[in-house]
Amino acid sequence: MHEEDHRFKYLERKIGMFIAVALVGIVTSFILYGVQKDYFTPIYSLRFTVDRGTGFTKGMSVKLSGFRIGRVTSISLNEQAMVDIKVEVDKKYRTWIRSDSTVKLVKEGFVGDNIVDVSVGSLDKPELNDGEAIVYVKTKALDEMAEEIAEKVKPVLFEVRDIISYINNPEGDLKKAIRNLEVLTRNLDGTRQQTDKLLVSANGNLDRISTRTTTILDSVHTKVDGLDLSPVLARINNTIDTIDTKIPAILDKVDMALTETEKFSRVTRIMSESAFPKIPGILSQAEDVLLSTDHLINSIQNIWLFRNTSQPADGRQFIRGDSHE
Repeated sequence: MHEEDHRFKYLERKIGMFIAVALVGIVTSFILYGVQKDYFTPIYSLRFTVDRGTGFTKGMSVKLSGFRIGRVTSISLNEQAMVDIKVEVDKKYRTWIRSDSTVKLVKEGFVGDNIVDVSVGSLDKPELNDGEAIVYVKTKALDEMAEEIAEKVKPVLFEVRDIISYINNPEGDLKKAIRNLEVLTRNLDGTRQQTDKLLVSANGNLDRISTRTTTILDSVHTKVDGLDLSPVLARINNTIDTIDTKIPAILDKVDMALTETEKFSRVTRIMSESAFPKIPGILSQAEDVLLSTDHLINSIQNIWLFRNTSQPADGRQFIRGDSHE
């Protein structure tokens, strides 16, 4: 009898399938690796020279406008102690790389990887051929940027140091101002207590003044309410009525007086007009009378009977008496 284990049934077929799948996986891996490394992509090479190879690594990406178009293939030191770098670029992007294009080393983000960035050239410039050199634009490395920042920060640090020294100086103005402020704060506590006392006293005085004012106002209101102004108002009304009654008669009398005055003025004017022509003659006659009277008086004085012949004694008109007379 021929016995056979069912576990080994179709074993050759299974092994063959496993080997085929493994070979397919290996081939696929090689293909993917070749695609990633651009082994199956038509490429052409460019080169450039830098003074320092810091930051450049073999296999690093070459990007155009942020898109990967190639990689760095070799880095070598030449006879002038400069670093020659060779890159391979996909041919389909060749139309954007012209003779005025440049390359530079940049960092993706603040902590990203270094990349070789290619600038877009002018379309009127010729394309770069395989193996030609492209212009390298030097960029500042991280250490150079750090040194530059340090040089700019140094003066600020020195000023900060001076400010801190000024602040910590016990004899400085700031320390003195702080001590004065502390003394002022302590004094303010006492001032606040005195102010509280004054406010309490003022509140008490205001309460007393308010109470006395209220009492005075109540007294004034009581006295005002107790006043009877009716008789005074009645007398004022009677007086006003009497004045209203007498005013028309007074006005009539004034009108009559004005009328008589006007008549008297008219008569006086007429008399004046009639008397003015006679005044010169009357004045002449009065002057003649006065002259005649003067001559008469002079004649009477010259008569011996009326003449004064006595002489005054010692020129005295009166006799001085004494206390016994």
